[in-house]
Amino acid sequence: MRVGPRFAGVTLMAAAVLAAAPAASDLFAGRLDATNLARLRPGGPDAIGGLDDWALSNGVVCAVVTDPGHESDLSTHGGVLVDAGHCGRDDDQFILLQPLVNLAQEGAIAIGEVRAESDQTEARLVATGEADGLHLEVRYAVDEATPERIRVRTRLARTGGGERVFGLAQLALHSERALRPFALDTGALDGSRGFLHAAIDRSSFLAAARAIGTSDLHVLVGAEGLEPGIAYGHHLVSAAREDGEGGRATLPRFSFAAEGYSALAAFARPFWIGGGGGVGLLELAQTRLMDLAAGAALVLESELWLGARSDVASVADRIFADAPLVMGQVSDPAARIGFALEAGGAVSDVRPGADGRFALRLPVGRYAMTVRAPGGRRLEKTIAVEGAELDLGALALGEPAWLELPRGSPMRLVVRGEGETPDPSFRDDLLGFRVGEAALATSVSSNDLHLAGTERDPARVALAPGRYRVLATRGPEFEVRELSVAVGAGETALLAIPPLERAVASPGWIGADLHVHAAPSDDSALPLELRLASYVAQGAEVLVATDHDHVTDYAPLIESWGLGREIVSVTGVEITSSVKGGAVPWTSGHANAFPIPYQEDAYRKGAPVHEGRRLREVVAEVRALGGERVVQLNHPRPDGAPNPNQLFTHLGVAGEPFDPRLPLDAWPNRVLVEPDPTSGLRDLDFDAIELLNGPSLERYRAVREDWFALLRQGERLTATASSDSHGLLEVAAVPRTWVRMLDDLARGFDEGRFVRALQRGWMFGSTGPLLLAEVGDTGPGGTFPGNEAPLRVEVRAAGWVPVAELRVFVNGELAVTRPLEGPARFEIPMRFERDCFVTVEVEGPARGLYAELLPGFTPFAFTNPIFVDANRDGVWSAPGLLEETP
Repeated sequence: MRVGPRFAGVTLMAAAVLAAAPAASDLFAGRLDATNLARLRPGGPDAIGGLDDWALSNGVVCAVVTDPGHESDLSTHGGVLVDAGHCGRDDDQFILLQPLVNLAQEGAIAIGEVRAESDQTEARLVATGEADGLHLEVRYAVDEATPERIRVRTRLARTGGGERVFGLAQLALHSERALRPFALDTGALDGSRGFLHAAIDRSSFLAAARAIGTSDLHVLVGAEGLEPGIAYGHHLVSAAREDGEGGRATLPRFSFAAEGYSALAAFARPFWIGGGGGVGLLELAQTRLMDLAAGAALVLESELWLGARSDVASVADRIFADAPLVMGQVSDPAARIGFALEAGGAVSDVRPGADGRFALRLPVGRYAMTVRAPGGRRLEKTIAVEGAELDLGALALGEPAWLELPRGSPMRLVVRGEGETPDPSFRDDLLGFRVGEAALATSVSSNDLHLAGTERDPARVALAPGRYRVLATRGPEFEVRELSVAVGAGETALLAIPPLERAVASPGWIGADLHVHAAPSDDSALPLELRLASYVAQGAEVLVATDHDHVTDYAPLIESWGLGREIVSVTGVEITSSVKGGAVPWTSGHANAFPIPYQEDAYRKGAPVHEGRRLREVVAEVRALGGERVVQLNHPRPDGAPNPNQLFTHLGVAGEPFDPRLPLDAWPNRVLVEPDPTSGLRDLDFDAIELLNGPSLERYRAVREDWFALLRQGERLTATASSDSHGLLEVAAVPRTWVRMLDDLARGFDEGRFVRALQRGWMFGSTGPLLLAEVGDTGPGGTFPGNEAPLRVEVRAAGWVPVAELRVFVNGELAVTRPLEGPARFEIPMRFERDCFVTVEVEGPARGLYAELLPGFTPFAFTNPIFVDANRDGVWSAPGLLEETP
């Protein structure tokens, strides 16, 4: 079936957008300043525009193009579309629309200028840039006739010699857990992929060919749980080549989509052979001969449509504006209704209103309709859409089973199916989004329920009829309750769980997660409300917000929920180097910085500038803020192959891995200690290193070797443990860092003392056990004067947290081991021949309740070093690298 790409009028829009067309006075193109920021800047979880960026609006759509001086996710420069939402609706989930030459990140041409233009019918922002003999112009425009549309015209012209150009793309960057791309081929609907995408394998020419599609429209459906809902329709209207002498040729178009990005693109010229059946190996082989001649230009005309619901139909209805209306009412308003041609080809998806009613437009044809609802309910039906309006009437799904949840007490509930009953997936978006063979979960879907103990907790949840085992926990300091329930369709099972009792005391220690993500991160769509509830449910007390390149402040939410006695937040950011080039040809990895002042009106809420800069420059910028700050190097080693996120696998300047066997003045290690000519700081002058990130002890041990090597050479870096949680499938505050503080209550929290304790290493990291260690009377981070003293160790653990072995390291070498059969106290005589450092670890088997509550984790804890000044000269002398054993 073929349907032309006609966008005529607006149908089935939410009331928030069904307003009169804006008056000409609502058209705006220009800079954001203090007088217009509140009116013109979009709000929402992914809104990052700020003062001095460029705004585009018609009164219905508000969008932001960054100033060229503001870096983006793919470039050291701005001048690209980063925000798009309905004015005043706080629904922005857009991340980035980036023109790319040859579909490579290196093909992001730096924008040098943005200018504003407007007339009585249209407002425009024009971004221009030059690079490698190429001139790029991107025009963003809004008008009053079609108020939910942003037109984008991208023109790439050859002005001189340079790299070969075989294609031009408009890349939409979106969270891997949000903005699910639905691919539509409006010229041949039977070939539309919908939410099922081929995996992109860059290492295989054949696999890459299979991933390429012919879609001209990607509907990016907003994330489950982020309200109000939104969808974006990225539509490639035309692609042409201009020869500079008045000639114009239509170009072959192609597309691809993955979990974190999607692109609509065109090749640089028509194929010499083939091309009629799409893009295959024959067509891809010809791209090696393509180029853009001097004076010629590639022109992509595209549109970005905004829908007011998180479904495909809110955008696709514009394509099918003349098609029959299909309507009905489903018995559960939480359902999703998908439509695919009976002969193949996904066409649309709609979510009903609060009363279960839905309506959408579908071209004439026979469709397989699938209704999905929470609790595993599903209804399939074949329908015939003919020339007239079609009313499907009432669609009954049947009742799910229900769990009535406890009230008034924080806890995390882990719900598992028993026997033939599968585990539930709460908050699933029901879209069936897949890349290759993998079904990709959203940020909010899991078999966990998180209760903060407030009136905002859900009262009940739907699930499939069956038998379930429910585990109630509140983190490693508390007991675990377990119970089994059997519940049938239409029945309600009451989870009568009293407040969980404390199993382990931790006076003088406060639990913190120094690496936490939510929806403001470009790779998460977890609402702040769910993130906060998940954190309170785990019993941790300090939440350090570290969203990627976005400063987030939880304090207003904590206050409004009345949780100030339970939890405190620290504003921070994960500085996310992703651009290879400039001073860091291999990027400078990821680093957390906190506390960072939250600046409501600033770009990215005040996040530091970092792309193309060495880590020492970023550290200098953070320290220039004044006050007490922590910069933490995140996950410096990977579990598998190196990637730009792990600095020690490539070093930002050297491109070679850090070698813990070599001294710091040897290549390539010496790049870490090169002083900056301005600040005098080194890349190594961060405060802390993330020794334990998530569940992997393999990665921990690799980073530990690096850390030991640095300590042996006198680099006293604090070691931390963090969850790096981006969604509910990753448990918040496990692992966590326990920080020594005299006042260990959230209500008396002193941020300055907390930061100073981190800088000094007064802490231990843990996935469950509490590990207290002292040499004499000196704990982690301190220096003990003397050449002998007892090492006192206390291991505390709840009954469900197994511990089996204690390990003591001196200068990074294993010196003592002791078996454990649960919580214990040890006093181990120690004698020191010279200055050294002592660290302690405890580990247990992952079994029983622990394995069920924390799958993939191991009961484990480590201390920061206790330094020993053996000769009592008042100076701790680093022991130096260990000699290699023959």
